[in-house]
Amino acid sequence: MNGSVRSSAGLIWRHQRLVWWIFAVNLGVAWVSSLSVRATLRTVLDLSLESAKLVKGFDFSTLVLLTERPDVSPRALAPDAIVAALLFVIFLLFIDGGVIAVFLDDRKLSRSEFFENSGLYFWRMVRMAIYSIVPFGLLIAADGSAAKLAGKLASNVPQDWVGFAVNVGSKLIIVVLALFVRLWFDLAQALVVRDNERKVLGTLRRSLTLAFRSGKLFASYIGIGLFAAATFGIGAGIWFFLPHSATSASFLILEIVTVTQIALRLWLKAASARWIALLPDEVAPTFSLPVRENQTLVEGLTDVQPPLPDPPMSE
Repeated sequence: MNGSVRSSAGLIWRHQRLVWWIFAVNLGVAWVSSLSVRATLRTVLDLSLESAKLVKGFDFSTLVLLTERPDVSPRALAPDAIVAALLFVIFLLFIDGGVIAVFLDDRKLSRSEFFENSGLYFWRMVRMAIYSIVPFGLLIAADGSAAKLAGKLASNVPQDWVGFAVNVGSKLIIVVLALFVRLWFDLAQALVVRDNERKVLGTLRRSLTLAFRSGKLFASYIGIGLFAAATFGIGAGIWFFLPHSATSASFLILEIVTVTQIALRLWLKAASARWIALLPDEVAPTFSLPVRENQTLVEGLTDVQPPLPDPPMSE
């Protein structure tokens, strides 16, 4: 278990084609969702000098002013973006079974094996995703309540730092709890695939107990989460300070950030799958024959005579 972080990183490296598959689908879905945006912007910017600020670079203030126009409102462009996001989420839920099977066995599955596992566990992954809305929704509600409390403290308490400290501290706690919930459901997914569990709620109860006992695995989740936040911040900072004319460099930086975040998310899944793969079964599997086979077996045994003792040897 001590090398779970390194071993799970090795899983990602050996099966990096999963990262590139997800990245390619993400890029394709993003391109399709941008078609309606480009069609809408073309009618507004084709005859405008303001288009140069977006064609030859990326001027954020120009984009903000553009979205304030009634014919280019975010509400009109939101449906396509929502549909694209839902399609990508469905794709991720579909391949979850195949991805976890790859991490559990640490071998390259054939295309038929991969999609067979993906289809076999798809609805169970969907059910777990629906169940995960409850704890994540509670964390979002708690974050909103903590933000309101911090705002009241900042207004009513003489020390200004109190509200700021409450706001920062509550958000850190919420992030840690969110990582714990993520660990909880990742362990449940790995258990479902390893044991072919059909009772999702029972598996969630079992994985919650395992999550509390995970110890170093949860510490690994926190470390990987911090690394993901750091790489995202560095990439976003580089993108923000690039000149507007560096369109190619901006696109490259954003795609590097995207593929890095995908790899780090798979790293979390690989760590939980590796932990479950090394975890012994709590109950040894028992196999029972059907009734007819048992009856045939018993009847067959009654026809077999016990071996007779050897006759005594004559002197």
